[in-house]
Amino acid sequence: MAARSTSTHPRRTRSDATEPEDLIDYCSRPSCRKEFRRAAGPGRRQAFCSEFCRRAGERELRQARSRLAHFEAVVEKLRIDVAAFGRDDDAPETGILEQRRRAHEAISRTGGALEFMSNRDEPAVRELQRLYDAVAPLFEHDDY
Repeated sequence: MAARSTSTHPRRTRSDATEPEDLIDYCSRPSCRKEFRRAAGPGRRQAFCSEFCRRAGERELRQARSRLAHFEAVVEKLRIDVAAFGRDDDAPETGILEQRRRAHEAISRTGGALEFMSNRDEPAVRELQRLYDAVAPLFEHDDY
């Protein structure tokens, strides 16, 4: 039979082990925030001061998520309503109506400039004329 090897380190007894330090913490439930002591050892950190607060906190979290989902849906509907008016809610000054007005002004200026261009055979002038001819009909009936 083989002999058991003996360890050179003496066995630790329960009294020799270091006791985990208690830390002051605050309850994670927003309506409580009561101060409590928790162990600083390994494992999951205690987040609530009591089982009652843990359960109430979970219930309140579910209710808050439900309210958030409701109001996010309301906001999305309102974004659609704002878009129906032809304006972008993030940048009202660059809404679709404003973009169309600026494009109409640019086409009008381009038409006027093309009237005064003398060399119609130049490639850049021909290309600008093609662009004007393609886009100008889109703005024929717009009154800005």
